[in-house]
Amino acid sequence: MVDSKKRKQWLWFFGLIAAFIVLLLGLYVRMISVRSSAFEAVSEERISPVRVQETLSTEVWRTTSFLARVEGGQTLDIIADVGGWVVEKKVVLGQEVNKGDALIVLEDPRRVLRLKESEARLKSARANLSELKRKYDQSLTLVEKGIVARDTLDSLSNQVASESANVDSLEASYGLMKWDVDNLTVPSPISGKIVEVLPDVGQEVTAGQLVVKMVSTKRKRVVAGVEPRWARIIRPDMKVNLSTTLNGRLEETEGRIIGVSPNIDSVSGTYRVEAELINNEYNWLPGEIVNMEIPTELLTEVLIVPRTAVLSDSENLFIFVYQDGKAVKIPVSVEWINDREGTISADLVPDGSSIIVKGHVGLAGGQLVRVTK
Repeated sequence: MVDSKKRKQWLWFFGLIAAFIVLLLGLYVRMISVRSSAFEAVSEERISPVRVQETLSTEVWRTTSFLARVEGGQTLDIIADVGGWVVEKKVVLGQEVNKGDALIVLEDPRRVLRLKESEARLKSARANLSELKRKYDQSLTLVEKGIVARDTLDSLSNQVASESANVDSLEASYGLMKWDVDNLTVPSPISGKIVEVLPDVGQEVTAGQLVVKMVSTKRKRVVAGVEPRWARIIRPDMKVNLSTTLNGRLEETEGRIIGVSPNIDSVSGTYRVEAELINNEYNWLPGEIVNMEIPTELLTEVLIVPRTAVLSDSENLFIFVYQDGKAVKIPVSVEWINDREGTISADLVPDGSSIIVKGHVGLAGGQLVRVTK
C-alpha cells in the first residue's frame, strides 16, 4: 500500500517535470519565430525601392540656349497708285488680310468718264477698221477682174494700215485709263496684319501718297544675340528649337536659321542671329521673348540620363545602377546637352544593368534594392 502511494507521487512529479519541459520548449519555439519575423521585417525595410531607366546607346546633339525676341516679318508701306477721294475703308487696325484683299476704295468720277469716252472711241475705231478691211477684200476681188483700178486698192490698203495703228493707240490709251480706274481700289500686296490706316473717308488722296502700313505674318523671325564662339558654328538652314511658357503651359515649335550677322554689336559684344518660324501655331506676337535652343555638338555612343540621376560627393559626379538586386555606385563624367539632361559614355555602365533614376537618395554602394514601377 505504501509502495503504491509512492509510485503515484513519483508519477505526478515526473508528469509535472514533463509539462514544464514542454512549456519551455513551446516558449523557446515562440521566441525563435518572433525573432525570425522581426529579422525578416528589418531585412525588408533595408531593401530600398527604386525606379530605373534602361540603358540604350544612342547619339544626340548637345545644345546651348539663348534668349531671343520675336520680330514681325516684312513691313510694307502701301501707297496709292492713283489719286481720288476715299469712299470706304475696308480694314481696321490689327486686322489680318490675305494677298489681294481690298484695303481702301477711292472715287474719281473724272477718271470713270474718261474711261467711258476712251472705250467709245475704241469701239468706233474698231468698227471703222472692220469696214475698211471689208472694202479692201471686196476691191481685191474686183481688181483681179479688172473692174477696180490698182490705185484704189492701194489707197484702201493705206487706210487699213492707218486705222489699225489708230486702234492700237486707242487700245493702249484705254488700257491705261482702265488701269487707273481699277486701282481706285487699293489691294494688299501680301498676306499680313494692318498696322495703320492713314486717310479717313472723304479725304482726298494723291498718287504716291502713303495710305496703309502693314506687316507680313507669313514669315515671323526670332532674333538672338550670341557670343563669338557660338556665332562661329551656327550655319544657315540649321534647325533650332523655340519655346516659351504661357500660364504654366509649354509652347514649343521649330525654327530654321536664316543667318548670322558678320558684324559684332559694339554695345553687347554679340552677333545677331536670325531664325524663321517654320510653324507659328501659337501665334507668337512681335516682342515676345522665347528660348532658342541651338545644336552645337553631336555626341555618339552615349547614354542619356536625367539631371536628377546624377549625384555628387565632395569631389566627383556619380550615378547608381541596378545590378543583381543591388545599387552599384559608378563615377561618371557628364556632358550636359540641355538644362534637363546629360550624357555619359555607354562604356561606363555594365551590360545588363539599369540606371537608377528615382529612390537613389541615401543609397550606398552595394545596398540591396528592389525595382518598382
